[in-house]
Amino acid sequence: MEKTVQPSNKCKRNHVGLEDRISQFPDEILVSILSFLTFEEAVRTSVLSHRWKHLWPFFTGSLDFDDPDTMWDIADEKKQLKVERNNFAKRVNRILKLHQGSNIDQFRVCFEFNRYSKHRIDGWIDFAMSKRVKRLELDFTPTWVCKSQMRYTFPHERFTKLESSVGVSCIESLMSLTLMNVRVTGKLLEHLLSNCPLLERLHVSDSDDLVTLKVCGSSLRLKYLHIIHCLEFKSIEIFAPNLESLSLVGRQTEMHVNHAPCLLDVCIGGSKPVNSAICPLSSYLSQLQSLILHICIYPNEKLEFLKFQPLTNLRHLKWRVTASDGESLVYLISMIEAAPFLQKFTLELLWSKPLIEREFRKVKKYPNEHLKEVEIMGFVGRAIDMELTVYLLESAIKLEKIVINPRSPALVGTPWEFETTEKNEGAIECANQLKKNLPQGAELLIL
Repeated sequence: MEKTVQPSNKCKRNHVGLEDRISQFPDEILVSILSFLTFEEAVRTSVLSHRWKHLWPFFTGSLDFDDPDTMWDIADEKKQLKVERNNFAKRVNRILKLHQGSNIDQFRVCFEFNRYSKHRIDGWIDFAMSKRVKRLELDFTPTWVCKSQMRYTFPHERFTKLESSVGVSCIESLMSLTLMNVRVTGKLLEHLLSNCPLLERLHVSDSDDLVTLKVCGSSLRLKYLHIIHCLEFKSIEIFAPNLESLSLVGRQTEMHVNHAPCLLDVCIGGSKPVNSAICPLSSYLSQLQSLILHICIYPNEKLEFLKFQPLTNLRHLKWRVTASDGESLVYLISMIEAAPFLQKFTLELLWSKPLIEREFRKVKKYPNEHLKEVEIMGFVGRAIDMELTVYLLESAIKLEKIVINPRSPALVGTPWEFETTEKNEGAIECANQLKKNLPQGAELLIL
């Protein structure tokens, strides 16, 4: 018979001592420990003991309300938006009613809501501000296109009127604000910039109420400013001594960057020609480490080889291009050659039909000793991407890896990402033909 080993008295004493030490921690320390968990994990601690059951409502971490699987089911018409939206809102309200903590780090809601849920959402914002939230994110991106007038409007009066429930003292803790598919004015954003001394990140997308914006102040702590696809956005003025990352994507915008000495990362473009888009940043191009360009090439657009000033600090260059196969990207190659220390190049192609057959254009290679990684997404193996890819393979003499993904960038990360596999077979065959152009030691990875 196998002998059962009993724990020694010393082990028992150590175990009991450990339990005693944990139980002696004050509630404040235990609540602090909970803040390092996700909200779902914090709630699960309630099963540990009677004491833990009453601690999670004082959770101070991130209240993150998101349900992407249900959103995809709604888009696929497997579930009804009205029913699921109501269920989602009930869940949020139930948890907020139970919360008893004095502050929270983050409040995030990611689901499809519109102006008909204004009363609910206003209440959620009041809750977040009363808890002196540091990071606030409202992402109401719809499953399908939503008319501008249907979007929820951020409550301007709640932040600007002294007698409102959200006073200036309640927004002083705000460090990050993200508003997606939410209507918000430049006047309100400027008010927040002036009254939120800790604000470091501001992201606004798909807001047609945003027309002009001044981001100016010698004491601004703002490091990240992203304005994306705000169709009525016309002008911006920037004087931000700590700004590191700037994104302006959409229609033509008049841009005045008067002072941004710390600027390192830029994402810019849309309907403007490349030169016009980056011209207002000419004083800062040499200091950039990352540059992302959204480029639209229209049919029969006259393209010429462009000249670019030296991009001596650039390490990552990304082009997100919307074009037809009849166009060419070789006129932009001078931008790659202007970045002698470039380490990674990314191309995302969004195709417009029809695809037109044309001969490849041979471009003289320009030796690049620092480019180590190339990624091509939306690859179809036609002239517009093949000629550029061949140029990169012949120029990057110390290339380590090239990744080719035939799937559309618009579908990556969605349930429909792999539905066009059969249509990509021709692109995969063309990608395999590139093996003969690989520099010695480089790896070709086809996804």
